[in-house]
Amino acid sequence: MTQKTYPLTFEQILNLVLQLPAQEQEEIIQQIKINSPKKQEEDLLTVFDRIGRNAQAKGLTEEILEELLADES
Repeated sequence: MTQKTYPLTFEQILNLVLQLPAQEQEEIIQQIKINSPKKQEEDLLTVFDRIGRNAQAKGLTEEILEELLADES
């Protein structure tokens, strides 16, 4: 079965991160700091674009994203 991947927007990534517990959010922030290039400044959108590409490379699909973003209220 072939899965399609789609680019994630900044808003989609932010919504996913905001659904995580505070401790996991902090871990993500620390990982971003660790993995950020030291010699050049990147704007936040560039960082989140890179995170989105990495998520896709690890198998995040539009279907999975929709499941994660589904409002369960």
